Amino acid sequence: MTCRIVQNSLSAHVDDLLPSDSRGAVQAHLAQCGECTVAYEQLLEVRRALQELPALSPPEQLSADLLVIASLERQRRLNRRSPAAMLAHFGERARLWTDNLMRPVALPFAGGVISALLLFAILVPNIAFSRISGARDVPTSLFTVAAVKSQAPFGFTEDDFVVEVLVDGQGRMMDYSVTDGQPFGQDLQLRRSIENNLLFTEFHPATAFGQPTWSKLFVSFNRSRITIKS
Repeated sequence: MTCRIVQNSLSAHVDDLLPSDSRGAVQAHLAQCGECTVAYEQLLEVRRALQELPALSPPEQLSADLLVIASLERQRRLNRRSPAAMLAHFGERARLWTDNLMRPVALPFAGGVISALLLFAILVPNIAFSRISGARDVPTSLFTVAAVKSQAPFGFTEDDFVVEVLVDGQGRMMDYSVTDGQPFGQDLQLRRSIENNLLFTEFHPATAFGQPTWSKLFVSFNRSRITIKS
């Protein structure tokens, strides 16, 4: 038996793993070869040093990590055991991804929708709807125009003129404006008479969805009468 073969077999010889015939041949060679004997003794010294090292136990987290890895590997193999299992696995992952995506959005979205509906329900009765009425308009319960309830006595000697009156939800005149092209733009006395007349005139307010609301109407003053147009 050559030195190369013996030195390659020393580790198995030390661990007592060689067959009986090979073990005898190695022992016979070691008795005759000083170089192989030195290598054998060095190997024995390394083995004794290793045996003297303190025994170390693995950390608890390592055991848990190994169990998790083993569980994941087992589940991966189960998911790939057949086409049906693979399809069910991908379907479950898609459902989980969709659920994780929509869950953070669903609550704010629902809260926003509910808040918008509440604000709309609160503000709709107070919204003043602008409306242009015609001669054939038929009043409905959803919207009614403003009308004169009672008028203060007045007397004007000037030409006919038209003013636009803003009436609030309580039937009071809040503001007025003179339409373009009126002849009394600089007549302060006539303006004062118009304002006094409108202040003492009572109006029926317009309504939207049954609630009083602001609206505008045109009041045409003539020498002998006035005409109201919404």
